[in-house]
Amino acid sequence: MFAALLASGRVDLGMSGIAVTPERAREMLFSEPYLDETLAFVVKDHLRDQFSTWAEIRGLGAFPVGIPNLPYYVDKVRMRAPALKFAPMDSVSQIEANLKQETFDAVAMAAESGSVLTLLYPKYTVVVPEPEIVKIPLAYPLSKRDQDWAQFVNTWIELKRRDGTIDALYGHWILGKHAVKQEPRWSVIRDRLHWVD
Repeated sequence: MFAALLASGRVDLGMSGIAVTPERAREMLFSEPYLDETLAFVVKDHLRDQFSTWAEIRGLGAFPVGIPNLPYYVDKVRMRAPALKFAPMDSVSQIEANLKQETFDAVAMAAESGSVLTLLYPKYTVVVPEPEIVKIPLAYPLSKRDQDWAQFVNTWIELKRRDGTIDALYGHWILGKHAVKQEPRWSVIRDRLHWVD
């Protein structure tokens, strides 16, 4: 989808959280990576220990696992746990729907995205299997024919990396650093009538 839009000139840049894969790199130009995702499993809480190491995961045999429909992701997991039975999903919304319906006990995906989903679906937790931690770079897809634009975007990414912007945003949005609890707004029912706390 992105490749066709970029090639047509209808868009100049794809956003956001686009994983760089060899298949995608054949179709589009990518900026320098601005962040690495960590391959993980979003699993039901009681399965946390069974997904804590690649050896434990291999011991599960043909366990059904949801996974993004990206051959690169599937290959990375299959290389480490070949017996797993994969159910590819085409979008984050499809993954979310399966977590909501509890269709799968485990979904292979990025830890960073999975953390958000565990806030919405607290029966699940994120587990990053050890000892091999798999990193997948994120970058902006660009049109192959616009090298000057690609150079500008790369320079901008490098500037934001060096001035701490990328680390600060990652700390705030992914790690939750410096989160401030919001005080509730003034309310007649709570503050005047004292009907609720």
